[in-house]
Amino acid sequence: MINTNVVEQNLSPSLFNQQGDIPQSEQDAFVYLYHWIGNYTGLHFPPNKHVNLYRRLICLNQRLNFRDLNEMVLHLQNHDDPSLPAELARVISTNHSFFFRETAILGYFRKKIIPTLPVSSPWRIWSAAAASGEEAYTLAIMMVEELGLTQALNQVAILGTDISYPMITQAEDGVYHKQKLESTSPSTLMHYFKPAGTDQYSIVPWIKPICTFRRLNLKSSPWPFQNQFHVIFCRNVLYYFDHTLQMEIVERMYDHTLPGGWLITSVTENLKKAPTRWQNVTTGVYRKI
Repeated sequence: MINTNVVEQNLSPSLFNQQGDIPQSEQDAFVYLYHWIGNYTGLHFPPNKHVNLYRRLICLNQRLNFRDLNEMVLHLQNHDDPSLPAELARVISTNHSFFFRETAILGYFRKKIIPTLPVSSPWRIWSAAAASGEEAYTLAIMMVEELGLTQALNQVAILGTDISYPMITQAEDGVYHKQKLESTSPSTLMHYFKPAGTDQYSIVPWIKPICTFRRLNLKSSPWPFQNQFHVIFCRNVLYYFDHTLQMEIVERMYDHTLPGGWLITSVTENLKKAPTRWQNVTTGVYRKI
């Protein structure tokens, strides 16, 4: 039997507004998982996304051979099994990423931000919510193009983090389907990638040392960083959190950024009206002054 204490404390009628596709027999289990996901990952699914979340959970449920969501919840409650939380974190993360995403933001980084970085010290760049590494490797390629390979290897350290272990493993492997490279120019594809099977490409090995990948839940505290960053990329992830957690994350990022450093969000994620210490420079770009 499902321990419904968490469900009963947090159950809101609005949670079922868009749940026509969710069987009544699984609704308590869905609500439990909905709140577990929010508490464990901080990811927020508004009412219009509940059916989508349910369908993701059902796909995972079938893959793991549980009879229904009720059995999944019982396993989560009664077994000290780290694989199920890891699988849940993976399946509810969108992980929709590709190389050279949002060219306007990347162009601003190349033309306006790179020239401000201090030449006297190595540059530490954090790609938060890095999915399978597309953003981190994109930045590494840009750095090689701007600095040359030797200087980029000596000057730049890019950290990519994600909540999902499988995504981190894929990033370390550096192999991608051609769909991830649709925004990559033919010359860049030829110079920085090599064929790795049918419709697959791998990042060239001499780019990989610039990037390091680690698992990190942005909601966790404290973050395990010994040094502050010059630039933080946190794109297309903040809108998965509620407003309170958004502000907590960007303010903690402020504390982990060097004076004069930068925060880059997506053009669709706007902090202009938020009570933040970051100074807005242009759409999706903020600076620590």
